[in-house]
Amino acid sequence: MRTITGLAKKALGIHPQQGVNPLKNLTHIGSHFHGYHVPSNFLTSESICYCIGAGEDISFDTELKVIYDAQVFIFDPMPEGVNHFRKLKEFTKNQQPLTIEPTVPFTYRISEKQVEEITFVEIGVWDQKTNLKFFAPERDDYASHSLYLFQESNDYIEAPVDRLSNLMNMLGHSSLDVVKLEIEGAEYTVIDTIVKDKLDIKIILVEFDEVHNANDKSFHFRIKKTCKKLKEAGYVLVHSTHNLKRTFIREDVYKSLKNQENLPVNFTINKAADYSSAPITSR
Repeated sequence: MRTITGLAKKALGIHPQQGVNPLKNLTHIGSHFHGYHVPSNFLTSESICYCIGAGEDISFDTELKVIYDAQVFIFDPMPEGVNHFRKLKEFTKNQQPLTIEPTVPFTYRISEKQVEEITFVEIGVWDQKTNLKFFAPERDDYASHSLYLFQESNDYIEAPVDRLSNLMNMLGHSSLDVVKLEIEGAEYTVIDTIVKDKLDIKIILVEFDEVHNANDKSFHFRIKKTCKKLKEAGYVLVHSTHNLKRTFIREDVYKSLKNQENLPVNFTINKAADYSSAPITSR
């Protein structure tokens, strides 16, 4: 843990917790390495969740369905993600447990019916509709291809990508409750489009992958710049791990959740609160 903490400090030049405005009621969902912290008792069966980037761990994505019965959409055009999802479907169909992460094991607990209710979209997310090269990692311990990283590799796969706003229109969604970005360095570009398009998104979860796979010595400036953009667009950083997996919540939602922390324990919270009328705006 000290090594990871030291790496994060070196990466940002600051402590990973700097700038965090914590909420009391956050729940960790998913595996040890690929889980995220989200507000407890906030998501429901009506919540629309986009999980962008699958790889060989969709524990967070599936737990959204298991815990909240949320409407889950997974985006990944790469074979490792597609094949892992198919493997999970096969295991659940045969009622076999599937365990991942050998160092800190996680066993999927999703049912066959719940898996069938998840929509898997074999399209990557970028800033425009096109076909791009996804480069293979040159590390044996790393499974995921990347648009942004590993470009020195001669091994790549071409696949379709599209802008997030286009994908929302295609799927008939005007607002999203959760967007998870675990896309190997492409998060900078996608977050730029979220801000520019002023998309109506309540919670953004992001892993800054360059902490582990730096392209150059300037990656810490890119991370700081992107976090600043989200804050200026009206998002509050409420949680950050030592290796920079971060939870941003739109300010109006954050204020509502913060106010609820002071309510009596037996107070009934109206989960149908309407946040849909407050898309992000640049300040």
